[in-house]
Amino acid sequence: MRFIGIDLGTTSISGVALDLEKGTSTAISRQNNSNLGSKNTWEALQDPELIAGIAQEIIDQFIDDGPGIAGIGITGQMHGILYVDLDGNPLSPLFTWQDGRGNLLYKNDRSYAEFLSRETGSPVASGYGLVTHFYNSCHGLIPANAAKLCTITDFLVMKLTGRKTPVIDPSNAAALGFFDLKKLRFNEGSLKKVALDCRILPEVRPSGELAGYYQKSIPVYVGIGDNQAGFLGAVRDLPNSILVNVGTSAQLSIYSTKYVRIKTFETRPFPGGGYLLTGAALCGGKSLSLLKTFFADTLKLFGHSPDEGADFYQIISQMEDTAFPKDLPKVAPFFNGRRTDPRARGVISNLSLTNFTPENLIVGFTKGIVDEIFEFYQKMPAKLRRKQFLVGAGNAVRYNKLLGRSLEDQFGRRLHIPKHREEAAFGACLLAAAAGKYIDHLFNAGGMIEFEAAKSPVIGRP
Repeated sequence: MRFIGIDLGTTSISGVALDLEKGTSTAISRQNNSNLGSKNTWEALQDPELIAGIAQEIIDQFIDDGPGIAGIGITGQMHGILYVDLDGNPLSPLFTWQDGRGNLLYKNDRSYAEFLSRETGSPVASGYGLVTHFYNSCHGLIPANAAKLCTITDFLVMKLTGRKTPVIDPSNAAALGFFDLKKLRFNEGSLKKVALDCRILPEVRPSGELAGYYQKSIPVYVGIGDNQAGFLGAVRDLPNSILVNVGTSAQLSIYSTKYVRIKTFETRPFPGGGYLLTGAALCGGKSLSLLKTFFADTLKLFGHSPDEGADFYQIISQMEDTAFPKDLPKVAPFFNGRRTDPRARGVISNLSLTNFTPENLIVGFTKGIVDEIFEFYQKMPAKLRRKQFLVGAGNAVRYNKLLGRSLEDQFGRRLHIPKHREEAAFGACLLAAAAGKYIDHLFNAGGMIEFEAAKSPVIGRP
């Protein structure tokens, strides 16, 4: 019995086929090449039809590999929205979580996001779907025939099942903003304060509820947010684990059975009950990508092709046994701002005549990513920091040994990395298996997860 999980990421679209009986999985990843150009530097737009098409190709490939597909689970990048008509057809691009229109000035030197937060009492940030929607409403950018807005995950569910109206689960709905985390429904009172019509919102349905069928016979379930899916797909022991996920962005997440509010953290509904407390850094692996581009541009400036040199990420992996110098450049990787301060910018400091080298800059960027993640951890109440296991997910953690070592040094714990790839897509598989009653409860799905063997002993760490 096999299950398919799809993850609609910002830079890649991934799929996992999980054989529940054999405990084996296969993964496919495709580049998300759907980015749309814009004359506005603050816009981040993608083509939803192209994204859905790539995802469907992955699904069809898994189906062609053999019969026995028992369900499909979907997850994807959170916060972003697109508009659809009465037939479920897209009327707009996908405005992704990286879209910056919410940070533009609105009234009295306050941004759109700041205005909404103060007027409603609900803290929101640029990139949240309903912040984007508010800006679009103010500027006449909502398509005339728009019937609903939805996430890219909800859109794919519609495309696969033939639904005409989107449904959204609490994990994705909360990521749009103005969501009551205790009652698990949109806070319509807050939206009415800023004159937003609630009729455009998708219907909120339970995570993993049956949404329809693909090819008339394969169940497709209501999707979930990629943060929650990544936690399900990477963590064996939900209440006793810290998950660090580094992709384009970076997150530190822990599970809580009860609603908890922590400053600088986002409290997000978790499928099956409880909440995920998440500290979100806007630049994770993107920071290293920025440094890679800087080195490539330097080579071009001096008349060399970047293709002539060694691969940037290969160089980092070869640095895994390099001893960290004590006197390093210090990097604050706020190159895309912070959730709490969108005007923040990255800083490189503590430069000296001896430590300003390419190698030290790479280490400094890596440690800067870890420092921001660890800052979230330090702001947790002491009782929530008593977690035994440190789990790493995302390609930046998996393939960057330098980053993994830095995480272990900072947290003082062994870093556990799942054997399988594409943790969020794997989590979507587990959701589908639990929704179809092939797993007795979603919280018991962690038994399917195995960790890679430790590369070397780490003394004094669990």
